[in-house]
Amino acid sequence: MRRAAVGAMLVALFAAPAFAITLSDIDTDGDSLVSYAEITVNYPDLTEEVFTEIDASGDGFADEAELTAAVEAGLIEDMAD
Repeated sequence: MRRAAVGAMLVALFAAPAFAITLSDIDTDGDSLVSYAEITVNYPDLTEEVFTEIDASGDGFADEAELTAAVEAGLIEDMAD
């Protein structure tokens, strides 16, 4: 049973997308959300229209899931690139 659990963890680790962008790279005030002002520090050419696309929930902020989705969709580049 223990080997199966370890195997499952390894599969999950390697199956997850390996993006280097993290919320802490962009979230300057530590609230676990990224505002348009915060994201434009690292992405100065990002328009408000693209930020609105990134902000899938429409709350005016991007969370880590929305940032990951934005990288996957090609809306922003992974900061490691």
